Amino acid sequence: MKKVIIYLRTSSDRQLDNTSLSTQEDICRNYCRTEGFEVVECSVNEAVSAKETNEKRVIELLDFAKEMQGKFEVLVVYKLDRFARSQEQHHWLRGQLLKLSIVLRSASERIDETPSGKLVEGVMAAVNEYDNAIRRERSIIGVWKRISDGLWPKQPPTGYWRPKVPGVRLSLCEWDENCYQAIIDIFTFFNTGAYTQDQLAKLMAEKKLKDYKSVTLKFSKQYISKILKNPFYAGLMVNQEGNFVQGKHKPLITIATWEKTQDLLKSKSNNATHKRLYNHPDFTLRRFTKCSFCDKPFTGCWSSGNGGKYAHYYCANPKCERYCQTIPKKELEEKFCDYLKKIKPKEEFIVFFEKVFITRYEERIHEIKGDYLRKMDDIKELEKEQAWLIEKGQKGVIPDDLLEKQLKDLEQKITLSKFSLTDMHAEEVSIDSLLSYAYAFIRTADLVWYDSLSDARLKYQRLIFPDGVSFDGREFSNQRLALPFNLITDIAAKKSTVVRTRGLEPPTLAGYAPQAYAYTKFRHVRAVPKRGFEPPRANAHSALNAARLPVPPLRRLRLILA
Repeated sequence: MKKVIIYLRTSSDRQLDNTSLSTQEDICRNYCRTEGFEVVECSVNEAVSAKETNEKRVIELLDFAKEMQGKFEVLVVYKLDRFARSQEQHHWLRGQLLKLSIVLRSASERIDETPSGKLVEGVMAAVNEYDNAIRRERSIIGVWKRISDGLWPKQPPTGYWRPKVPGVRLSLCEWDENCYQAIIDIFTFFNTGAYTQDQLAKLMAEKKLKDYKSVTLKFSKQYISKILKNPFYAGLMVNQEGNFVQGKHKPLITIATWEKTQDLLKSKSNNATHKRLYNHPDFTLRRFTKCSFCDKPFTGCWSSGNGGKYAHYYCANPKCERYCQTIPKKELEEKFCDYLKKIKPKEEFIVFFEKVFITRYEERIHEIKGDYLRKMDDIKELEKEQAWLIEKGQKGVIPDDLLEKQLKDLEQKITLSKFSLTDMHAEEVSIDSLLSYAYAFIRTADLVWYDSLSDARLKYQRLIFPDGVSFDGREFSNQRLALPFNLITDIAAKKSTVVRTRGLEPPTLAGYAPQAYAYTKFRHVRAVPKRGFEPPRANAHSALNAARLPVPPLRRLRLILA
């Protein structure tokens, strides 16, 4: 009696032919009893079908046969398509088994070593390869069809998961509550220019985030790069032709954010890298704060000593009298936070802010509509260029390969522009919510800045002081405040009744307001621009005091009151 080993395997988690492993085993055992074989062992392989997996199975089966050589003579399979999925694999593995004195038998097909048996075996191997190729082709077509419909048929990327919905074969991907915010942060931090991909990988790795399966996410530079390049997070997918299609899932970022990220990723020269690192996360006031003596920006550095590291700001201008006079990082940032408290106006003037803000909001609405119309014009121009290319291609003026590339680039530009229009009018912004945000912005400037991360600080401080601030070694001053603060300053000036406006007097010290003259005489006469400047108006100066806005150095008054 010949000894046999039964080899069973599945095609996938869901049997395509509705045949379970137990059913396969019963049929194989019945076949062995009929042929008079003695079953030595039953080997089960439950891996999922794939090209690489099939090749691995062939190697594993051959290794198993070598290990069991001499213990069995016949290898029984349920069907030949469980043995190998291509003619090449089938005949190669069959030949290797024959070298080990092992023959192959199928419980479902009549094969043997006779000429007719070999013919049947060869034909069945060819049919199995054809059937496998057809299944794979249909599967690929189905995948691309799903993508064209805006559905993602593959494993969702990090930050998303696919819930099981009864009656729905392929449900929409939804945000993974455990880690979606990390994906948003990756795009936000990278676009600020304060973080490189390496720094982002380290930052995210320190958080030890987990996905919806409670699996710890491992972030590397390559993984961060893969995330930044994935249009899925912007609500886009790439179809079979290489064009973008709008997905039905909810995007984590806007298309504008994704486009900005791609522009940064394409700038891989050393020069571009330095631009991205212009704002250092450890020194948020670097290059934002200027020296009051030379008007050059401060820089920052870490120094070592006494068993520790210490952060400092300093003026790096060798011609300045305060060159390399360091200021501890903590001290300067605390002074800046105190300065933010000083610029907060009185509540009585914030009340009058609403009417002016609404006026500015209405102006901005018109600007947005103008942007929409300009975007429409851009799309029309792109479509004209597309039509021109097609016309030249039909006449044979442009080579086919070059025409195909240019048309593909144009199609992507048109698609992205149309998606941008959708984003532009996707949501209605409430005037009440904008006012609430503006009030919070004005009232809590110091608290928000102090509690923010470095990238948020960079944005926030530039939002309040568009031209930066100056520091004289003791206190801060500014050239220009943000629009909300300027509007309140104007309101305070209109409400003030101290002195009526007379215009600007000649640029002489004798014409200065008493307060300004005393301030100049004390220590800032040397900072007066050589070209001269107009003196501050008395009523505007009183309005600044009334709004509780700090009086800047004298050489900045002209810029603020102009």
